[in-house]
Amino acid sequence: MKIVNIVLAIGTAFILGALITLGIKAFYPEPVSPTYPNLPIAPVPLTPCATKDVECQQAEQVQSAKQQADQQAAQSRFDAQEAQYESAMRVYNRNVFIVANVIGIIVFVVGFFLVLYAALTDQGAPIGMMLAGLWSILYGYGRGWDSIDDRLKFFVGLVVAVLVIGGSMWLMQRRSAARRTSA
Repeated sequence: MKIVNIVLAIGTAFILGALITLGIKAFYPEPVSPTYPNLPIAPVPLTPCATKDVECQQAEQVQSAKQQADQQAAQSRFDAQEAQYESAMRVYNRNVFIVANVIGIIVFVVGFFLVLYAALTDQGAPIGMMLAGLWSILYGYGRGWDSIDDRLKFFVGLVVAVLVIGGSMWLMQRRSAARRTSA
């Protein structure tokens, strides 16, 4: 393979892989993380209560209790929003796993058939497409690793292994047979 073909393969893999990742993010945006509430801090009184001023001390205690209750309520709301966000992220990551793997398999197969049937074996673009398909599959696994059942990961990995290894062996046999007949 010439240097130009290697550069084309790497460039195609990088650009197409980035395009797949960007496309997923553009058309299926991820959930937005909740922001922690910014509660105001109670002002410190300029003059502290006198030791015998019970009314002033009670007012400070009421203010402190109200502020603590507000903070606890805000924390509870935030915790509920965070739990909802984490649940949404699990679903999102699972869906990205599925979409990225489907797209990756399709792109890999298209690149494979371009190498096989379009006589583009010495060209870098189809090989770059195959690499971009593999990139998409790896991206899907990275995003969905904790959100996907191990059986689904195994099944998709098995499909990818059969495509990559089986397809590569078949392609090498065809090229070897073609070389023997041409020699």
